[in-house]
Amino acid sequence: MEWVRGLERGGMRRALVVKGTHRAARKAMCALAVLLAGGAAGCRQDMQDQPKFFPQRGTSFYPDGRSARPQVEGTVARGQGDADSYFLTGMIAGKEGDAMPFPATREVLERGQERYNIYCTPCHSRVGNGLGMIVLRGYYPAADFNTDRLREAPLGHFFNVMTHGYGAMPEYASQLSAQDRWAVAAYIRALQLSQSAKQADAPAGARAEPLADLEDREGFASGFIDAWRPANSVGQPAKAAEMMNQTPIPPGNAADVAAATARAQGPAAGGAPTAKAEAAPARPKGDPAAGQAVYEKNCQLCHQPTRMGIPPMIPSLVGVVKKLGPDKIRANVKNGVPTGKPPMPSFAAVLSEKDIDDLIAFLGSAK
Repeated sequence: MEWVRGLERGGMRRALVVKGTHRAARKAMCALAVLLAGGAAGCRQDMQDQPKFFPQRGTSFYPDGRSARPQVEGTVARGQGDADSYFLTGMIAGKEGDAMPFPATREVLERGQERYNIYCTPCHSRVGNGLGMIVLRGYYPAADFNTDRLREAPLGHFFNVMTHGYGAMPEYASQLSAQDRWAVAAYIRALQLSQSAKQADAPAGARAEPLADLEDREGFASGFIDAWRPANSVGQPAKAAEMMNQTPIPPGNAADVAAATARAQGPAAGGAPTAKAEAAPARPKGDPAAGQAVYEKNCQLCHQPTRMGIPPMIPSLVGVVKKLGPDKIRANVKNGVPTGKPPMPSFAAVLSEKDIDDLIAFLGSAK
C-alpha cells in the first residue's frame, strides 16, 4: 500500500511539473506576440507622423543643406504672375493691341506656321480663305482672313480669339501656349500679306511668284487656283454655305448647261417627258474590268472606292453615265472641271482614248 501511495505522489509531482511548463510556454508566446505587435506598430506611418521639413530648418538630405528649395526654372508661383499683362491678354488699356510682345523672327513665324497648319487649317484652310475641309463638309463657315475687316484687325484680336473662342470657334488656350498663340497671330499676318504680295514687298534677293505662274509650272488646268485666291481678288467674297449646296455643272456651251439643268429639275409639272430624256445612253464600248483598274489608279482617291464621292464637295459617280452620258464624261476627263469646288484637273495627259473608254464602261456597269 505504501508503494502504491508513493507512486501516486510521484505521478502528481510529475503532473504538476508538466502543467507548470505549459503555463510558462503560454506566457512566453504572449510576450512574443506583444513584442511583434509593437514592432509592427513601429513600422506603420500615419499622416500625422510623416517625414517633413520644418520651415527655416536645415537638412542633410540635400547637398546644400537647405530644406527650402529654389523655385523651378520657368514656373510662376500662384499670385506671382502678371495675369493682366499684354503677353497673356493681348489687351492694352482695354483695347486689342497691334504689336508683338516679342520679336517676330523667322523661327517664330515657322513655329506659327506649324501650329497654324495643325490647329487652324481644318476650318480656315492653308491660305486662310475660310474654306477648310470640315467647312466644305458642312461645319459652320469659318472666317476669311483676307477680308478687309480682318486685314485691318490688330494682332491682339487673333490672340484674343484663340484664347477665348469666337462664335462657333472653340478656345485653343489649352492646346496653344501664349507664346504659340502669338506665333500663330504673326503667321496669320504674314499669310495675309503673302496673298496680295507684290515684287516690291519682297526683300532683296527674293521673288514674289504669282499663283498663275505656279499653276502653269505645276501643270494644273487653267483656273485651278481660283478657288485658293483671296475672295476679294476674284470678285465677290466666296460663301461656303452656298458652295456646300452647289452641285458643280461641267463646263460646256449653253445647250449643254441647259440640258444639265433640265436633267436636274426633271420634266415640267403636268408635262410629259421628252423623247430625248427617255432615250437610253449609248452603250459603253470599253472593257469594264480594265476601266476598274483605271478608276482605282486615278479616280478613287477623291471619289472613293465605292464611287460615292464626298458630297457635296466631291460628287458621287454612281449612275453618272446615265445622268450625263458618255460624251460629257469624256469631255470632263479630258478638260477637267475647273469650276468644281475643288476643281477637277485634266487627265488628257494621263489617260489614252482606250483608257477613257474603259473607264466609262466601268462607270456605266452595275458592278
